[in-house]
Amino acid sequence: MLKKILLIFVILFSSTLFASSSIYKVSLNEDFRSSLHTLKKTLEAQDLFIITKADISGTLARMKGKIGKDYNKRGYEVAKSIIFCNPFYANDVMNADPDMMALCPLKIMLLTKNGKTTALFVLPSKLAGSSPAKSILVKVENRVKKALKKAGFR
Repeated sequence: MLKKILLIFVILFSSTLFASSSIYKVSLNEDFRSSLHTLKKTLEAQDLFIITKADISGTLARMKGKIGKDYNKRGYEVAKSIIFCNPFYANDVMNADPDMMALCPLKIMLLTKNGKTTALFVLPSKLAGSSPAKSILVKVENRVKKALKKAGFR
């Protein structure tokens, strides 16, 4: 019986540990506009270029009436997804393992509340398993982390 309880405990919490370790989370004590401006520059310095931005908070605000009392319970002022790419890395990934193109383009979710912006980045290497593209994904992942650090996110 103890083994079963222990096994259930491991199963329940291992998925939680995996999920959290697959997300790189850093914050900066700046508003969204300042954070984005600096992040754009540092991404470009790593040869990663913003393709578009998805305004999640704007979409949610337009749906506020339909969402009702559950609308933005945590009070985020801004929630935007920054979508970016480097065509050379994308080409290398496609050549190494076309299935890993599901990760392209990459994105960083920026959440702002009370003058603090948090960046959330899904680590592609954690999803690559034993893919032949893993080394390329690690290289890109390190460039993203470097850009976030240079932008002041900690």
